[in-house]
Amino acid sequence: MTLLLFAVFITHLPFFLWRYYRSGEIRFAATSLTFLLLTLTYGTRLFAPEVTLWDTPLFWWFRVPAWIAAAVSLSLFARHLLRGRRRDTV
Repeated sequence: MTLLLFAVFITHLPFFLWRYYRSGEIRFAATSLTFLLLTLTYGTRLFAPEVTLWDTPLFWWFRVPAWIAAAVSLSLFARHLLRGRRRDTV
């Protein structure tokens, strides 16, 4: 399962980086950061599971910021959807 998630995250990362590059929208930057951190999380779990930093597995140092980035990304996406609905109803 870890390998599958790693593959999913690493394949989505270039797409969202491209979307950010083309549009300049901050929501794509947040999504790109999320996928980068998730790629690092699962890559570390796969290829260096025994590595620790201050007695904490290294992948946790990527995972916690990934949660935060995901929350920011989802809130920016929700804001984008709500703004689109407001324009449609006016």
